[in-house]
Formats: sequence, structure tokens, C-alpha cells
Amino acid sequence: MQYIFLLAFILLLTACRQQPIQPKLDTAQLTYPQSTSMTHGSTASRSSTLRTPELAAAFQVWLKQADHQQQVQSYKAFLQQHQIANVISDFELLQTARDWQKCAAQEFEVPPREIWSNIVPTLNILKQLVQRGVIQDFSVTSVYRNFNLNRCAAGADSSRHVFNSALDFRIGSPQPSADEQRMIEQSKQRLCQFWLEQGEALQMGLGIYASGQIHIDSAGYRTWGPDHKKTSSPCLNASFLSQTQASIIP
Repeated sequence: MQYIFLLAFILLLTACRQQPIQPKLDTAQLTYPQSTSMTHGSTASRSSTLRTPELAAAFQVWLKQADHQQQVQSYKAFLQQHQIANVISDFELLQTARDWQKCAAQEFEVPPREIWSNIVPTLNILKQLVQRGVIQDFSVTSVYRNFNLNRCAAGADSSRHVFNSALDFRIGSPQPSADEQRMIEQSKQRLCQFWLEQGEALQMGLGIYASGQIHIDSAGYRTWGPDHKKTSSPCLNASFLSQTQASIIP
């Protein structure tokens, strides 16, 4: 009897040793900001003013679900090849739409692999905007949106967000003080000046709204304003542009 027990124990021990070891995920490439003051790779330091702590915490909860971590790692590895993996924080890069809850969608989503390359020129534009000091205090609010979410959020079916080639960001806070509002207007002026000087070469689309909300993409040299028409863009308003005090660093 003791021999039978000993044989069973040996067989059990051997089976345990043969269980496959699950590899640990390397999270070194994932960006987890520790405060509202962030340094984005080789770009610049800036403050993120739009519910940063809550958003970062929500992102980490989402990251632990399903196979999100592996998806993010693959996407970040792709962006690293183009030297744009750390232009913005991971939780900003993967934000979908501000209306995600109303649309019963996810707050974060990795775009399909076949459209990953579409965001490369747009992130390069953002990288230049930060490096040149055109924008400083900003918060990215939306990047890729799947078709259903985009339609629910009142986006056009041809929106560049659906193709992962656009991103929205807010300059300053949602309810800016008078001093902050002046900063927002100066940032808009610098954005317009950059678009006028560099936009055609970059095929940059620039939407500037009455709030601090800004849209950029790389789908063609064009601009629009609050009513989504070219005529309302401040970038085509000579009076607005003449107020620009800050110059763009060449």
C-alpha cells in the first residue's frame, strides 16, 4: 500500500512540473503617468488638466481586462518603430469618445491592426506642436473611434477618427479663468500660424472650436471652425492672426 501511495505522489509531482509556465508580460513599454505633470519622451513637459488621475486609474482597470495589455504592448511596439510611442500617455492615446458611456461603448480601445499606420503622421504633427511650443497645457480627449461609437457620438461616417488618423485635444481646462482663456486664444493663434506655415507640407487638417477643443488629422490641408465650415476658421481671419504675439520656432 505504501508503494502505491509513493508511486501516485511521484506521478502527481511529475505532472505538476510539466505544466506550461505562462510568460510574464513585459510592461516596460506601457506609460503610466504618476502625476499631472508628464514628460512625453523627447517632446516636452506639460500639464494635463482634464480629469487626469481618474482617467489614468480607469485605464489601468481596463488594461487588466481580457487581453488588453497584450494588445497595447503590440500597438506601442509598432509606434516605437516610428519613434512616436511616447508622444502622449497610453490612456490618452487609446481614448475613444467623450460620449462613450452614453453610447454603451468602451472608454479605451486599441484600433484594428490594419489601420495602425494611419495615426503615425498625425502623432508626428502633434509631436512637432509640442516640441515647438505651439501647445503646452493640453489634454487629448479622443483618438480612434469604431464606426458604431462614432455614429452614436454624432460623428460623420467619413470621420478621420474611424480610420485612426485623427485626434482631438483640449487646450486648458473645461472652465478656464480669464487668464487661462487668454492662454487658450494665444495657443489657437500659434496653431493657425503653424498650419499656415507647415500645414500643406504635412497635409494637416485643423479644426478649431469656440471652446478649447481642437481637432488635428493628416488627411489633407484644410481648416474649419465652430460650424465645421472653412469660413468660420480663425486661421483664415486676418484680424485674429494679427494678434499673434508668440512666434513659431523654425
